[in-house]
Amino acid sequence: MYDLAIIGLGPAGLEACEIAIKNNLKVVAFEKKELGGTCLNEGCIPTKAIMHSANLIDELSDSQNLGIQLFSNPNCDWNKILQRKCDIVSKFTKVLEPSLKRKINLVKSEAEICLIDNEIQICADDNYYLAKNIIVATGSKPQELKELKIDHNFIISSDDIYKINTLPKNLTIVGSGAIGLEWAMIASALGVNVKLIEKASSIAPIFDIDIQKRIERILKSKNIEFFKDDYIVDIKNKQVTLKSNNSFETDLILMAVGRTPILPSVIVAGCQENFKLKVYDDYTTDFDNLYVIGDANKEIMLAHAASYQAKSVINKILFNKEIIKKPVPSVIYTNPSIASVGLREQDIVDKNEYLIKKVLVSSIAKSWCDNASDGMVKVIIKDNLIKGAHVVSKDADLLITIFNILIDNQITIDKIDDMIFPHPSFSELIPEVIKNGR
Repeated sequence: MYDLAIIGLGPAGLEACEIAIKNNLKVVAFEKKELGGTCLNEGCIPTKAIMHSANLIDELSDSQNLGIQLFSNPNCDWNKILQRKCDIVSKFTKVLEPSLKRKINLVKSEAEICLIDNEIQICADDNYYLAKNIIVATGSKPQELKELKIDHNFIISSDDIYKINTLPKNLTIVGSGAIGLEWAMIASALGVNVKLIEKASSIAPIFDIDIQKRIERILKSKNIEFFKDDYIVDIKNKQVTLKSNNSFETDLILMAVGRTPILPSVIVAGCQENFKLKVYDDYTTDFDNLYVIGDANKEIMLAHAASYQAKSVINKILFNKEIIKKPVPSVIYTNPSIASVGLREQDIVDKNEYLIKKVLVSSIAKSWCDNASDGMVKVIIKDNLIKGAHVVSKDADLLITIFNILIDNQITIDKIDDMIFPHPSFSELIPEVIKNGR
């Protein structure tokens, strides 16, 4: 009998594991793939490693304006970029497994949840495991559309793109969320002709309306052609036709329409049909000791949200603490990067109750020094408190972290006005938007 069983060791499972170990729980954990989940192996970290190379090419292309003379145009070596990505991922994956094996029972196998004589058990490699509490953190997989099935050759997923040997001349990306926008800018910087297709009426539809407008401007500045309120209706011999009757040839289609949760069923002994898990708002299920966290519950598919859910569930298990939902910041690592937390303008019912302030990134000197003056910052204020913040800027991830702290701790506008922000820095955009935003 274990105190805790964890199925899946991505960000959610690893966080749960770490906290359980610190609290001296006896843990068994199951992972059939590499530890670290999608984030470390096929998502956040690999993409950001490649994005760094793309951003460097962007910067070098403007070197003459920065007083630097290059003797040839910058070229990219896709295979070396991929190798650097692999080396970075390896630095983390190679230490995870040995470290965990010293502290828990780590089972490198697929696990099934079984209901035997009204008792939940976990089966892996023909062995059965019992635990007082079970956390399911099985993650997600790339989503596909019925009319655009991923064939891993011409129509690929975000997992497949790391496996291509050479960059295509023409790339079509379906979907303008984080995956679509990041790969659009990576590919464009590396010399690929990119077309971005979004079925919604706006690019990056989950973001604030001013962010959406700014993103469209950035895409245009990078010569990335995009189609809104549009979708593919026909593909013949790599010729793509859209609902709008636009037609073009492409070498590769990247499906970036989001991810879908991997939620295991419960195998009921003696029954032909499995029991589908239902996940509630507090990450509980119909079984008292079984929780679902991370991408598997589909609430917010972000690694840091998954880690927070892990903390919340372990605190509920150990100390019966109530699970508290908080605003979760989101970041897209484009160039410039995009970040958001809290209320969006389109969510507001009565705008008379709110104060909306905006400022351009170009209003601070540091943006000109860093050749990064494109972007804007927007805050939504009510009752002297920030209720939402939206950023397009270099270091948007750091700025949104500060905004998140201000929102989470309910720090008033007056107190922010008394804070000291270093000069010159992008953090000056925070007092700037509050004092001088319009």
